Amino acid sequence: MGKNSAIEWCDHTFNPWLGCTKVSPGCSRCYAEHLMDTRLKRVIWGRGNPRQRTSVANWKQPFAWDREAAQAGAPARIFCASLADAFDAEVPDEWRTDVFNLIRETPHLLWLLLTKRPAYGVEQVAIWQQIDSQACGRIWFGVSAENQEWLNRRADYLTDIRLAEITTFVSAEPLLGPLELAGWEEYIDWVIVGGESGKGARPMNPDWVRDIRDECDRTGIPFFFKQWGGINKKAAGNMLDGRQWLEFPGEKQRIGEL
Repeated sequence: MGKNSAIEWCDHTFNPWLGCTKVSPGCSRCYAEHLMDTRLKRVIWGRGNPRQRTSVANWKQPFAWDREAAQAGAPARIFCASLADAFDAEVPDEWRTDVFNLIRETPHLLWLLLTKRPAYGVEQVAIWQQIDSQACGRIWFGVSAENQEWLNRRADYLTDIRLAEITTFVSAEPLLGPLELAGWEEYIDWVIVGGESGKGARPMNPDWVRDIRDECDRTGIPFFFKQWGGINKKAAGNMLDGRQWLEFPGEKQRIGEL
């Protein structure tokens, strides 16, 4: 839950709190619930159950990553809330304020906020923009979209975020059905695709992945293929048509003084 994340599309993961509530089909085999509730008994998943704030020591880690990024002369990507949702309305507002203050105080980090609750996320970011628009320029705002229905429900919120000059992305993981980006291409800066993993993983059709890749190629959207998934995700790997696809958004984001 920290430095050198196993999640390939970020450098580090930071979890300000633990716990969430399932809201769509992509949540049904949630790895975070399995790990933090079923296995470790750290928190009880679901609506009405209190979220658990992580330790003071954990909250200090981003400052060390910020110093390392400054010394390296290049920003680091931080995935915030891999074991929760940054815009979960059941989280105390003061905790989210603390996250934004952390973003403001780490000018060499890019903060990737991925949510299944974009309506509340847009409201929060609008408030943050009024406080510190420069800090918001280092936020990447993403929505989960496991199939076309949920892309249609969530991607529209990216139009407001993109017009605010904040980098946007779509995480189609686990990808559970075909997905077309048509209509939102100009508001999406990055697409991540991955299959579900572990025992009982729902299958992902390779043509779904190819269609998204080809659409990204036509529209100039960077495409990141994370994994095929399945029971043994390491063995399945992430090769697609003879190569890896590990593209990232361009260097348009605003970084602090390096």
